[in-house]
Amino acid sequence: MISPESSLFGNHRTGVENDSDDASNNMSKKSLVNPFHIDVEDDGESTMSPGSPVSPFATLTDSMSSSQSFTVSSQEGSTLDIKLHLGITSDESSVNYVRIPDFFSSIMSVKPAININYEHVKKEADSWIAKILHLSEAQARRNVQANFAFMNAMWVPYADAEAYRTMVDWNNWVFAFDDQFDEGHLKDDPIKAVEELHATFAVLEDTQAPVQLHDNSIRYVFQTVWDRLKKRSTKELQRRYKASIRYYFSGLLSQVGVETSKSAMTLTVDEYMGFRRGTIGCQPSYVLVEFCHGIIVPSEVIDDESLQECRRISADLVILVNDILSYRKDLEQGVQHNLIALLKSQGHSTQEAIDEIGDMIDECYRDWYLALSKMPICGEKIDQEVIRYLNGCRDVALGNLHWSYESGRYLGDEGALVRQTRTLRLPEA
Repeated sequence: MISPESSLFGNHRTGVENDSDDASNNMSKKSLVNPFHIDVEDDGESTMSPGSPVSPFATLTDSMSSSQSFTVSSQEGSTLDIKLHLGITSDESSVNYVRIPDFFSSIMSVKPAININYEHVKKEADSWIAKILHLSEAQARRNVQANFAFMNAMWVPYADAEAYRTMVDWNNWVFAFDDQFDEGHLKDDPIKAVEELHATFAVLEDTQAPVQLHDNSIRYVFQTVWDRLKKRSTKELQRRYKASIRYYFSGLLSQVGVETSKSAMTLTVDEYMGFRRGTIGCQPSYVLVEFCHGIIVPSEVIDDESLQECRRISADLVILVNDILSYRKDLEQGVQHNLIALLKSQGHSTQEAIDEIGDMIDECYRDWYLALSKMPICGEKIDQEVIRYLNGCRDVALGNLHWSYESGRYLGDEGALVRQTRTLRLPEA
């Protein structure tokens, strides 16, 4: 299959990822030409400060004591045992329940810090995005409940209020933008998808008049974020941001191609992970963490294979956690790009597929420490920045994990119960 991004964004080798030995990127390496040439000069060091002190409180679900936890492993406890523990009545017996991995292990066992500006920035950002996107009362309530600001507060716990707000606005943009490709009018229309991606990427080229609110409200949010980023970042960081957005857009086009060709269930696991690393949006998030925390790492270090591997691992952790915890929502909406669905198409049961993903998560933990063992040693100043950068990459996965339980986006009001029991209710078969 020739991926549709071959006509637009070209090879994914944009400085964001080194995919020369990555079989999972085979889909995007066929006859690709890159029409987007970026040539920018560095204008010196960023003037940003690390920002605000850490908040003393942690996530809501984390307040549950371990003595309250009902541990379920894939080797122990039948479905009947799970139902009895949860007090499930006989008239609910047709509902499916599956055991999920312990996501809070290894590098994910760290207690997240939360930005001290969380509450007032969330209030301001929620109100602003509702006004800009003309959300109905019901849509605005859902956006407040989704609580992207909470996830971002764990991504950039030390950012000042202005930088943190920029991160939150970007995430409000990316979820609204992404929904058009996941479940909206662009999910199976490659021509309109290309047009939208062209128009949005043009914002970063600064060759046209800035997008105004009356032009396109979603694109206007993207414009304002870009304007704010340019004011407080180096040319090098702006270049990386552009490259990361190109990578993300290429992933979205791969997704549209898969949806249009109805080929989602024909992919290998490596191919699936390859295009999902683009669509998940982690690469721009890492650049924005640099921006918010004022992290300065030389490009030759950023591009080192060991740091690329850590970025890959963080993205994979986001994908794997997302595909399990969003599986119920995906089933209800008929969304196919989920690893559980792919593994089931290959003969696994739902529980076997989830257990397989649990093994992949454990492999990510091992790969992280192997990558750290190969990290370049650059001297005190740079190494301190590298550590901050790696913590940021880890925190993107960590914040996504805690947010996935707290937000109503995937689990409704069942997040605390799902975390406590490690048991996920699925729709009736």
